[in-house]
Amino acid sequence: MDETDVAKAMKDYGDIVLRVAKSITGNREDSEDVFSDTFFALWQKVSSFSSSTHLKAWLIRVTINKAKNIVKSAYNRYKTELTENIPFIEKEVTMSEARVKKAMLSLKPADRAVIYLYYYEGYGFEEIAGMLQMRVNGVRSKISRARLKMREMLSMQIDKTNE
Repeated sequence: MDETDVAKAMKDYGDIVLRVAKSITGNREDSEDVFSDTFFALWQKVSSFSSSTHLKAWLIRVTINKAKNIVKSAYNRYKTELTENIPFIEKEVTMSEARVKKAMLSLKPADRAVIYLYYYEGYGFEEIAGMLQMRVNGVRSKISRARLKMREMLSMQIDKTNE
């Protein structure tokens, strides 16, 4: 691929790559690293794609793999949260959106990926199965299990606020 092809892909699919990466890594900085790594891999790729759908699926697959690698890295296993309350600017979110996001981030990266692709990006079971190289029934059961985990997390959060 040449630079113009990569630039066009970044323009067309950059948002989805960044959103998928952030849904798995849980933070902006790591998702930006995944974004860069994904498009660098595309630039290094010698062959072209038969269709834009194939390119998009390839980008999502590479994004998921690179994001999982960052989450599994030793750096992420041993880092700790800042204890200070440092203000930052981010989109205004409601309390329920924040609870859902917190529950989703508590899932394993593979579960986060299927939930994100299904609910936020609107992909069907078959499409997700193709992207993640899984069986359709596997995707269905992974989504079902992730929903149950999120439901448990949300009910625990609600119980804590009601106490």
